Amino acid sequence: MKEKLIGIGATAKLSGLSERTLRYWESLGLITPVRVPSGHRKYNKQMVKKIIALKETLEHNNLRINDLLTSSAFLQDEMLKRKVKDINQFNVGSEIEDGYADSKGANRVHPLTNLPDHFFIQQEIDRRISEGTKTAICYIDLDNFRSFNLRYGYQRGDRLLKFTALVIFDVTRDHGNPTDIVGHLGGDNFVIVTTPEKYPLICSKLIENFDQLIPQQYDKEDRKQGYIININRKGEVLKYPIMTLSVAVVTNERRNLAHYAQIDDIANELKQYAQKLKKSDFVVDKRAS
Repeated sequence: MKEKLIGIGATAKLSGLSERTLRYWESLGLITPVRVPSGHRKYNKQMVKKIIALKETLEHNNLRINDLLTSSAFLQDEMLKRKVKDINQFNVGSEIEDGYADSKGANRVHPLTNLPDHFFIQQEIDRRISEGTKTAICYIDLDNFRSFNLRYGYQRGDRLLKFTALVIFDVTRDHGNPTDIVGHLGGDNFVIVTTPEKYPLICSKLIENFDQLIPQQYDKEDRKQGYIININRKGEVLKYPIMTLSVAVVTNERRNLAHYAQIDDIANELKQYAQKLKKSDFVVDKRAS
């Protein structure tokens, strides 16, 4: 008998949560709805039960979701263990959904995020350019990620990269083309390969969602003051604001692009400008050739 699935709207009504909350929990890896070919989220009976159980646990113990997420090792804090009866009922090990069969088949995925890696993305961009396909490449950098790693440690840093990958993937799936690709170039560098007519909405929604969700990755005290403090090797106290996104968009809509290295050079130039803005933003190469 085929398993019955319901949509995010019905799940929200059954659980008493908003659709936005369900999307947020998904981005954090706490729940993993089924993705049907159309890209819509679907939930089975077991997942709905988990959502309701998590909600009841939070309410019963007067906790917020961030009280769990900001524990010393992501639900490993001993005090929280005593409060949450069965931590294993929650799926905290989710990954990007099982897509991008070509990159996985070629073993060209980033080991942390399961997204296509730098080599695969380069081949895909070269292929689209050589075929004359109108293409927009959105290079994404996390500003102040290194300071986050220094403050919270590499384990939290890896969690944040997975979170960022999910946010980028989700926005691209919801607002892009079926053939769009999200890649992880390494470190805190990601990329979206889309089309000129899609990148404005994708970038706008990505920045909106990221800016709304990223503060929750910080501890309460740092989140409240709006920055973190690190001490460098000279003993100097340095303040780093909450992370932002710098997005550089390169297209072949107005100019000819002949090689991946050329695209990379243009993107680096744009990213340097974007990072000077001191806020999440995207800049577009509008020069013609």
